[in-house]
Amino acid sequence: MMRLRPQFFAWCEAAGAAGLVFFARLGEIHRHTGDVALNDQWKIEAADLLAPWVDGTLRPGAFFAPHFEHVPVWTRLTTWLEVVLTGRWDPFVQTTVNAVLYAVFAALFVRWIAGHLRAAAAAGVTLLFVIGSALPHAWENITWGFQSQFPFALIFLFLHAVGSCAHAPGSRRWWWAQAAGAAGLLTLAGMWIAPLAVVLVGLWVQPRGPRLRLFPLVLAAAGLGMIVVVRATAPVEGAFAQNAGSPLHFLHALLDLLSWPAGWPGALTILNLPLLLLALQLRGRAAAGAFDRTVLALGAWAIGQVAALAFARSSDYSGYVSRYGELLMPLVLANALALARLGVAAFRWRPAAAAFALIWTGLVLTGWWNLSTGGHTAYFHEHSGPNARIRREAVQAYLLRHDRTQLELPGTRWVLYQGVEQVTSLLDRPGFRALLPTSVNPANPPDPAGRAVRWLQARAPLWAGLAGVVLVVGVVASCRHREEEPARPDLDLRPEPLLPWFAGGMMVAATALLFCWPHPFTFGAAARWRQFFLPPGSVGPLNLHIVTGSEMRTDDRLVGAAPLSPEELRAVFSGTSSEEEALTCTAWSKVFPIRAPWFVVPHAGFPISIGNGLRLRIEETDGRLVTEVSCPGPNPREIGFWAADVRSFQGRNARLVLYDGRTETEAWVAAAPPIATDDPALATRLATELAHERLAATHLALGWIAVAGVILLAAGRLDRAGPRPPG
Repeated sequence: MMRLRPQFFAWCEAAGAAGLVFFARLGEIHRHTGDVALNDQWKIEAADLLAPWVDGTLRPGAFFAPHFEHVPVWTRLTTWLEVVLTGRWDPFVQTTVNAVLYAVFAALFVRWIAGHLRAAAAAGVTLLFVIGSALPHAWENITWGFQSQFPFALIFLFLHAVGSCAHAPGSRRWWWAQAAGAAGLLTLAGMWIAPLAVVLVGLWVQPRGPRLRLFPLVLAAAGLGMIVVVRATAPVEGAFAQNAGSPLHFLHALLDLLSWPAGWPGALTILNLPLLLLALQLRGRAAAGAFDRTVLALGAWAIGQVAALAFARSSDYSGYVSRYGELLMPLVLANALALARLGVAAFRWRPAAAAFALIWTGLVLTGWWNLSTGGHTAYFHEHSGPNARIRREAVQAYLLRHDRTQLELPGTRWVLYQGVEQVTSLLDRPGFRALLPTSVNPANPPDPAGRAVRWLQARAPLWAGLAGVVLVVGVVASCRHREEEPARPDLDLRPEPLLPWFAGGMMVAATALLFCWPHPFTFGAAARWRQFFLPPGSVGPLNLHIVTGSEMRTDDRLVGAAPLSPEELRAVFSGTSSEEEALTCTAWSKVFPIRAPWFVVPHAGFPISIGNGLRLRIEETDGRLVTEVSCPGPNPREIGFWAADVRSFQGRNARLVLYDGRTETEAWVAAAPPIATDDPALATRLATELAHERLAATHLALGWIAVAGVILLAAGRLDRAGPRPPG
């Protein structure tokens, strides 16, 4: 029987984990945070709070002004207090405070699980949490001073969920939990989902309970009402640049976010399975403990937050954004806790359960590592130093000489703030200039807080090592020492009659949605692109031949020579893009007969730029030139579809000609085989369907969901039919 560990060792574990996360984040701050604020901070903090405070006109209402759909009261209050107490508007101080806030969440979370899980399970979840929180996949939240609303939201979410599930409705601690839920509404817009999740979990495990437990619905309604009011009163233009898209775009964003951090289609079927199984096990169990209810509440909030993000961002969703990481972390943690609660030993198929746990952990860790070392994170790490220098030098040029030349450069505006007048109007105020760090405005003396945080950040690896020692001591001691009080036993797993129904419904729905694509059972990316660009009517491979060129190359070098994404798409195009030096050439395709009134030609690059061209060469059957039909503009953003009118040339032959006469390495032209058709509107339809086909990752994810449904359906039936293990 499991026994509780001594309080001291549990707090050592929590303090070590929080310290390790804190100092890991300080290291990221030291390397990649600049001393000049950026982007929205010049409006939300500087113009709306600090300038009025300097002028003596700051009013309480300024703290409650909306920012998009959010009302970040605690973030504004924290920013103002930081400036009041330190006398500086210093990003290094801001980000350090943010790291402290996240460390508070880390300490609360680790201390909580240390009191409810077996020592080994608690150590495993703690290690997972520390790795996920220390890696810089959430670099925006770590290195941008304005992002304190994220750790605030996590703290209030945790306190609300734990307090609401652990204490009787109407008790003093339960009301404190509701206060935490109300405070969360003043962080991020999605925090109205937290009280709703608590209510739904209560109804799930105990359909008939105290009516007072429905009070969080009032909080949820209040939070949702705030969003409605903000949207109704927001300016028509510029307030909400991101909006919902089509249902299919919403589904694409939803499934992708549910697959975080693995990043491949269908990963959600593995990553979220523990939470699903735990939820099914707790259905209708009025005796379910507070810990298990809290795990479900955290997971339900995270899923609701994912749905809200997918809805709000689906129109132009292009993948994970780093600041989403801390909003998606609770879903990973809820699944980790569900996996720990279900317990490997409790499964009938122990080897399979152990293998699943290893696969789940491997997916999470690999995903975090990839997000932290590649993509947007790698780009940010490469450019953070130069961008910080650009911001500092532009501001200093204006402070010293009132020279706004650098501020107005497009590159500076991109990494500082688009509104140059906003920046200069603030820098013209002596009181505001006095708030800048001494490294930005040398006229200001060094401040103790700025020096202290920079000293701490520069020595972060040393302090992180000490925190790691404390964590190891706490974990080892917790595993070795036991108190006599028994802790919560493992769940007594039982056959769940709802599982086959759920699995069957999931399988049917996913299979039905596959038919939103023209080739529902083709899952390979390369095969799908071939079917799309080489449909019936396509003239087949172009077999391009270089007729003239700056250097004669073998013709096969033109196949796939188009910098298109994804990589599988390149194989159906032929072009003149060279990864080496500039290539200028004229390339002719094979001859093909004109038997339809139109050819639709997929093309990319710069086919109508000066020096470049894409044309259909019309020839007599003996090869004599009749004329050339040119591709008109404008240039496509990526891939365009040219409907070439060849009605006047029936019975003759044609060939596609690529003219590339530009010497710049980025200038190129590419095309896929023309498609003969009687309908010129095919070009428009293909352009629409191309955007649809780019969501093929969702198609693949649906295939995985259908397969997972079949497996769960079979497992559910076997579980109901098979004997239960002893004990």
